[in-house]
Amino acid sequence: MNRRVAIVSALAVATLAGAPLAAQAAPARPSAQVDQPYTHLVTGHTWSTGGTYISHGGDIKLKLTTLPKTTDVLVEDCESGGDLGDVQAFTKKAPSHVLATDVPAGTCVLILFQSHAKSGAYQVKGTLSY
Repeated sequence: MNRRVAIVSALAVATLAGAPLAAQAAPARPSAQVDQPYTHLVTGHTWSTGGTYISHGGDIKLKLTTLPKTTDVLVEDCESGGDLGDVQAFTKKAPSHVLATDVPAGTCVLILFQSHAKSGAYQVKGTLSY
């Protein structure tokens, strides 16, 4: 009887000791990126907000299918105000850009737009991946 108790106890200790190691060995899987339709009214020649989003991890991409005028786009970190990428100029010849790379999941991002036109408002449409 004592022998069986000793074996069962040893197995229980080994199982409990190994469980945390197995849990730590498996890396956390990032959430799948979200692709969603995107629409924004660009107004004026100064920077304006195009919305805030919570990153699912990875790259932030914007592809505009409706783009009447050349438009600059920038992505910033909501909390620090720091740029997450460089300003990208969207044109009819270059309507798709990666705005930021390797953004950690859970990061709040702010998308900013600036028109090259001095007057008039216009709408841009496309797909945002974040």
